[in-house]
Amino acid sequence: MLVNRGIATAAETGVYGPEQAWLIEGHGVDPDIVVDNLPHQTFLGGDAQLEAAIKYLQGEIKAKPIAIPAAPKYPNKSGRGGQPE
Repeated sequence: MLVNRGIATAAETGVYGPEQAWLIEGHGVDPDIVVDNLPHQTFLGGDAQLEAAIKYLQGEIKAKPIAIPAAPKYPNKSGRGGQPE
């Protein structure tokens, strides 16, 4: 039972659609880059998927840098009708 007195259950049977084809039961989204997390390296604290993602994103940042816009001038909230302080 959940805190709000509801319940959560797991599916016990597969689901099929009106086309009489099984839906993607038990299959998630295919990754863009396949990286295996080897059990022993994971046990030692490594994370090959995270490291590959960081390396990929660092390459994207170098290849397609995005300029950080300059901050706008601060608004005058002094109540002087827009007069400079």
